[in-house]
Amino acid sequence: MTAERTERLLHWGILAAFFVNALWVIWIPSFPTLDGWSHLHTARMLFDGPPEGVFCANPDIVPNRVGHLVLGLLTRVFAPLVAERVFLALLLFGIGGGAYGLMRAFGGRSPLILLVLPFTVNFMLVLGFHNYLLGMALAFAFAAWWVSRSACSWWTLAGHSIAAVILFYTHTTALVLYFMITGAHELSLMLGYHARAATGALGGRWKCPLLYVLSSMPALMLFSVFSAAHPNEWGAADQQNNLRELFNLRSLLLYHFEKEEKFLYALKVLLVACGSLAVVMRLREKEGRRLLHADVPLLVGAAMLVLYFILPDSAGYASYISVRTQWMALVLFIIGIALQRMPPAALVVPVVMLLLVHSARNGHISEHMAPLAGKRELLVDVARRLPAGSVVLPISTEDNWLLGHSASLLATERPLVLLDNYETTMDYFPLVLCPGLPSVIRDHIAAHDRCLGRLADHLEKGTAPTVDHIVIIGQSWDPSSCSAQSLNGPLARYFKPGYANEYVRVYERR
Repeated sequence: MTAERTERLLHWGILAAFFVNALWVIWIPSFPTLDGWSHLHTARMLFDGPPEGVFCANPDIVPNRVGHLVLGLLTRVFAPLVAERVFLALLLFGIGGGAYGLMRAFGGRSPLILLVLPFTVNFMLVLGFHNYLLGMALAFAFAAWWVSRSACSWWTLAGHSIAAVILFYTHTTALVLYFMITGAHELSLMLGYHARAATGALGGRWKCPLLYVLSSMPALMLFSVFSAAHPNEWGAADQQNNLRELFNLRSLLLYHFEKEEKFLYALKVLLVACGSLAVVMRLREKEGRRLLHADVPLLVGAAMLVLYFILPDSAGYASYISVRTQWMALVLFIIGIALQRMPPAALVVPVVMLLLVHSARNGHISEHMAPLAGKRELLVDVARRLPAGSVVLPISTEDNWLLGHSASLLATERPLVLLDNYETTMDYFPLVLCPGLPSVIRDHIAAHDRCLGRLADHLEKGTAPTVDHIVIIGQSWDPSSCSAQSLNGPLARYFKPGYANEYVRVYERR
């Protein structure tokens, strides 16, 4: 078999592995994501129009838009819950394929890039950070496109400018990652570590990097305006805790450390073994102790690791900063490992072990998530029985954090006015709560008032939005809780029992 044919088979084999991994999330019975169904609810409202007086368009510059638009477009083709699962599959394939494309842009062809596979199924995916993960996939893909350009031209600069703006409107962290990778690439060209294959009209050591900076300005201006309007409240970074969470691969831990410990341990062994092999093989080369253009992902990963130990988690508009930076650093390190030249025979065992461990981990996740499919179906069952246009106040007693925003399922298929959507309480998503919304409804949506003590007054006044259905979600309802006591009077006076199943109870307005 010729070397060219072997490389082609390897190329398609790697893509097939990422594709099968993406299909997995569609095939399994359940894969709930904490924020995912809220994103689906928002996407439907963006395309169908938000209910008047409850949710309004955010007039500010908002980055988290592209993911919602992609998800909304998918709902035009698939049923909403199928569309959400297809979107998750696109995220899995996009992250893997994007990382693979970036490796190839820097000249790598190693199957060790498959070490990225377990990183596609990560903690941010379970949290439902759709825009962040879509941004990561696009950042890898766009950076690979820029690095692989053989010449600097007005067309490539225009493409770079458009890519940066798209990344801003996807997620600001993705824009930062893209600029770090492409900026480091341009710096390596300026320092003579690499050269473009074709000079072109805009060639030269200084001219193209300067134009690169100028064409970055639209996205940088958007980023500056957004950041100025959303100041952060920073706490202190806990380096010891960050070191412990790096050792424990916190960004890959989904729901239960003890149950996932053996998989995380196996992945740590594989990462350390492959990293050590990469270092040994690099040092054996003549140029092993010199910086190379292909070291850009490693250097950017090292910078991310420094940021991981410096930047604390924000109390402002961005959360889980440490987990995000840890994940980015590790993926970049994997790309750096895969860029080292190694004998093919030495890669067979780690690749086979990786595929076995990843398959076992995905099977374990599927088994753990499967029981939650029943609760999802019970919620959808209730949603289909609510009249179109109903104003629904959901109250959840669910104690599983994965189902923390499951009330959004009530409005993903039906045109209901659902008085629940955590995104709208933030000012960095496409929709926000309308200014005139009564404070009792506003506080309930924002989870500031769990007791609903002022609900009776709202119902008595008949102020819009007029609640015509109350839906109680969960199998445990503590009659001594403040919310239960506050609801006793309003339910008896204004509502009557409606449809119910073993997980959801509906009360209809008399």
